[in-house]
Amino acid sequence: MNDRDNPKIRDKVQLTQPEQLYQIRDKEGNIIDLEQANGRELFNHYRHNVTNYDQVLDNRRDQQGYVTGRQEKEAVIGAAEQVLEKYRDEHIKVIKDGQKKGALIKQWFDKVGVGTALAFTHLLDSWSEKIKEVAKLQNSQRTLQTWNDTYRVQRELVKKLLKDEEVSEEIIEKVNKIYSTRSVNKVVELGTDLFDLKKSEMLKLVKSAIRYAKLNEESKS
Repeated sequence: MNDRDNPKIRDKVQLTQPEQLYQIRDKEGNIIDLEQANGRELFNHYRHNVTNYDQVLDNRRDQQGYVTGRQEKEAVIGAAEQVLEKYRDEHIKVIKDGQKKGALIKQWFDKVGVGTALAFTHLLDSWSEKIKEVAKLQNSQRTLQTWNDTYRVQRELVKKLLKDEEVSEEIIEKVNKIYSTRSVNKVVELGTDLFDLKKSEMLKLVKSAIRYAKLNEESKS
């Protein structure tokens, strides 16, 4: 075989482990930070670990008993071409992906009426806070629904207990009136009548039980 066969060596060099493109290793096999590796370390990694450069030269050495300097140069060029072509494809992919995402982001900007990425970020932050508020409201609503269910069950149990214990109809009617009220202030008014208490005394009793309602404390008797 002679140097006229050299281009065949160049054509035989192919990428064999493209997944190693960004996992740079030195000649001892230690990983090097991509940003810290110099040009020689990068290319040595690419041709030895990413392509079949070594295998191509070993095959030529087995065939003719040696490898010429020109043949080795052709293998180096073949490895460089394969790596550069892969990087080109990756670069084009990133550009196209960026263009698609850029167009999508522009659509978002237009829809929500903002013109900059910073304004869009602020808008997303405000949405995030609103979503959190909605979640809190939903949790509060579920808690309130659970409490209402518990209250209704307790009310029915109390009514049943009064009947089972043969409590007078007069007392049962008073209990029903208490359960039928829909306002804390109404309870205060009702309590003063039912229990013959002063309003101030009834307010003190009610205050010990409530947590959220606002009481009308005007005209204390």
